[in-house]
Amino acid sequence: MTVSRRLRLIALLAGVLTVLLSTTVQASGTLTRVLTTSAPNLPESIAIDHKGNFYLSFPFAGTVVKVHQGSLSTIAMFPGMNPLGVRLDDGGNVFVAVPGSGIWEVPANGGAQRQVAAGPGLWNGLAFDRGGNLFVSDSHNGAIWRLDEDGAFTLWSASALLQGTTGAGPCGLVHPAVPSFGPLGANGIEFNKPGDLLVNNTDLGTVVRIPVAEDGSAGAASILAGPSCDLWGADGIAVDIRDNVYVAANSKGQIDRVNRHGAIQVLATGDPLNFPSDIAFGTRSGDRKQIYISNFAAFATSTGAPGVLKMDVGIRGRPLGESD
Repeated sequence: MTVSRRLRLIALLAGVLTVLLSTTVQASGTLTRVLTTSAPNLPESIAIDHKGNFYLSFPFAGTVVKVHQGSLSTIAMFPGMNPLGVRLDDGGNVFVAVPGSGIWEVPANGGAQRQVAAGPGLWNGLAFDRGGNLFVSDSHNGAIWRLDEDGAFTLWSASALLQGTTGAGPCGLVHPAVPSFGPLGANGIEFNKPGDLLVNNTDLGTVVRIPVAEDGSAGAASILAGPSCDLWGADGIAVDIRDNVYVAANSKGQIDRVNRHGAIQVLATGDPLNFPSDIAFGTRSGDRKQIYISNFAAFATSTGAPGVLKMDVGIRGRPLGESD
């Protein structure tokens, strides 16, 4: 499906979804707008480097941008493609998940982008482990792949708990992106302090926990939280120093916090949140209790403008791209 057809479908579905969810919208938590963008520059994924610069993917524009002091500059272009997940390694190199293509790297020094893994999956969420291996979710096929430091790109987990559905989710509705992309299972991923991989399942509204064996292989997956209507559309993820999990529930227009026992707390919901798709903790001194949210606004859940929002959650985060 072309980008223009996807945008038309988004417009048609937006009104339907807004009506369906209008009776459940609540007062939002304290959210502050940091950046406003406009179509086709709708931010899907966000990462933050150690200097506080943002990196955003704009799937419908086929670009990844760096935001420095409010000024945007394009660092990677993917003509005819829709880049999704964006994450940084400890050296500040930017990694991008591009559906139907693979994983790409943009050097921290501003060199040319290069493909580091190839494959036809719906590549989406990204996370580094302590050893520098890069994990990526294939949302359509409900799987996690691993890119080793030696360049080997292999299937890591295909647990049934990672599979999405084209049927109704926990709110009794089909996820609005299903007509465009098919089932959306495994999505945002991040490691907790014990080293387990946490995976959001978008369609089913669950957070899945996968332990990592001593040899690096995937252990048996289990459900940490959900299925829950509060987690419907679970997309991007972040983890704080107490191992609470922060979930951008896109189709709920909601930000949730899940504690290590699986209890769910709604932190913010409704306007200005509009299909929030990813979360990153601040990285600078005095900023590490702030979560930054990419307000995708692709399948409208409110009238909130696309861009980046922030919120103080009272607990320091473990920044993306930083190992324990």
